[in-house]
Amino acid sequence: LPIDARAGDVFVGLDLEPRIVLAQRPFYRQMRQRGVRVEFVVYDLLPILMPDRFMKGAEELHAKWLGVVAENDGALCISRSVADELCHWVATDERAGRPSAGFAIGAFHLGVDALPEREKLESDWDAKLQAAVASRPTFLMVGTIEPRKGYALVLDAFVRLWARNVDVNLVLAGREGWMVDALIKKLKAHPRLGKQLFWIERADDAMLDRLYAAASCLVAASEGEGFGLPLMEAAQRGLPVLARDIPVFREVGGDGASYFEGDPDSLAVA
Repeated sequence: LPIDARAGDVFVGLDLEPRIVLAQRPFYRQMRQRGVRVEFVVYDLLPILMPDRFMKGAEELHAKWLGVVAENDGALCISRSVADELCHWVATDERAGRPSAGFAIGAFHLGVDALPEREKLESDWDAKLQAAVASRPTFLMVGTIEPRKGYALVLDAFVRLWARNVDVNLVLAGREGWMVDALIKKLKAHPRLGKQLFWIERADDAMLDRLYAAASCLVAASEGEGFGLPLMEAAQRGLPVLARDIPVFREVGGDGASYFEGDPDSLAVA
């Protein structure tokens, strides 16, 4: 073994690295034979629960990874919602194999770093964006632009608001992900881009902090999440949160957030 593992030790697989975990299956078995407890952090089951929102092959790879997790000692899920989903998957999906005796599923919540000292952080601040956020309410979305995040729904909702002459900004902070070619094309050609619609593809920590500080509200529109870290980041700064009404957002946001049903009209009204 590359580490001096002994009985009573605990090994925690922290990173989501399905291929590495599959390749290291014998390593985990050797540690367990030595009396080491082997557990893995499970962030979500989204490729399994929403296969149409991910690239081909993602579902099967995720299922194989969870199969290795289940043959060890435990899963540390980042929310109670994920823990419930994993319990159901292990009990009902044949791809789970035969979980180890005593396989335990627990849950914990993610945390956020301390707020940065703004005087020590510098970031580029586009003049148009700076003027826009100073002149009207600004709604912020944070996260990779991918199908399940709800960016298309939010853009549709704001198109409805702008058509009614509601004077608000929508700021998107996140890199381009997968399966969003049509949305990116629509976004880049939008007549309000650079006026009331802004897309920041590379937002470092300093830029994100400035965006959270300048925004009027965070919009979290995901169809599914393992946790929803932007909710915590917004709450830490006292920023109101408007979230899609899904179980994990209810768990994380509680009474500290407002919720909307998953369609553009409901979001526009909210």
